[in-house]
Amino acid sequence: MTSAAKASADFVAAAESVLASQDEAARKQLLGTAMKATAMLEAPLDAVWRMVMSPHAPAACMTLIKAGVIQEIAKSDAPLTAEHLSKTSGADKLLLVCLLRPLSALGVVKEARQEEYAPTPVTKILVDRALLGGYQFMFSAATRSLANLPFYLEKTNFKHVSGAPGPFQDAHGTPDNMYLWLASDPAMMANFNAFMTGQRADRKQWFDFIDVYDILLKGADPSAPLLIDIGGGEGHDLLEFHRRYPNAPGRLILQDLPPVIDSIQDLPSKVECQKYDFFQEQPVKGARCYYFRSIFHNWPDADCIKILRNTAAAMRPGYSKLLMSEFVLPSSNTPLYPALLDINMMALLNGMERTEAEFSALLDAAGLKVVKFWSVGAETEGLVEAVLKD
Repeated sequence: MTSAAKASADFVAAAESVLASQDEAARKQLLGTAMKATAMLEAPLDAVWRMVMSPHAPAACMTLIKAGVIQEIAKSDAPLTAEHLSKTSGADKLLLVCLLRPLSALGVVKEARQEEYAPTPVTKILVDRALLGGYQFMFSAATRSLANLPFYLEKTNFKHVSGAPGPFQDAHGTPDNMYLWLASDPAMMANFNAFMTGQRADRKQWFDFIDVYDILLKGADPSAPLLIDIGGGEGHDLLEFHRRYPNAPGRLILQDLPPVIDSIQDLPSKVECQKYDFFQEQPVKGARCYYFRSIFHNWPDADCIKILRNTAAAMRPGYSKLLMSEFVLPSSNTPLYPALLDINMMALLNGMERTEAEFSALLDAAGLKVVKFWSVGAETEGLVEAVLKD
């Protein structure tokens, strides 16, 4: 056996061992090794052509989702013919065969026999409510903005995006921000909400990697609000906190815009729902903790400072904490996912991911200061802990 063949066999054995152990951290580490090896082995021309051809498969997949073909394949235990898929979807058979070819090559579906298609694990997970909604939202909202981004930036003489009208408004021909645009399309809003709920569900919770007792519970006034989740969507984070700390003192308050709050069902009585726009005065004063998750990357600096000032004005000196669950970018060598997410926020919301220095500057402008940046790794969200300046 050659050294290359032995190395390949050893790697496969290691992968099988990691998968059998269901060690998620080890799986991600090994995947990172595989990606580095791929980058080393890929010729420069191969890398360029991979980028050139990258939009094609997602476009094919979106078309098949809109036609209901991916959903039809996913619910079948046996291969389905292109003829059958044409009849159930109303799409032309030849078109379906063309669109399914790259998805078969990528493992999104399996071509069991000529013009017969079976589901793979990717097909099955793709039709999950959160991922199916997310795919459609991202393709409809983000992909158009990203494709237009170079032309928009060329028109601005390549100035960094700092507010509206930005790439999203330019690409979609609207004065509205993404949230107002979504409000005019209930189906797309449903896709977005499903995506956000699903995206939050499997993320590491902030209270899994900080000292909750020392930061939040110790010295908490039971007569005052304990934790306010501002812009908290359907309440997933607050519900998880309540499950983990059912006897925590003080009130738990979920705040979001009226359409979001009106859609919420089945939260425990301990969790209070309150309609609130974080660009307005914060009505709950002197809470132990004002918490934001994935909010500030949605907005340019000027808007972030407005939100933070409204929050700071409600905080009790020496008592209240502000917690922000966000990606905190390293000053160099940012991993791929948060680096791409930074571009995504620019294209969709005129926002950005930020470094420690950039978060510190925002907080300082709003009368706040960083206590600590909590991190579990550069490829996942961290937590920014802040208090009022002395």
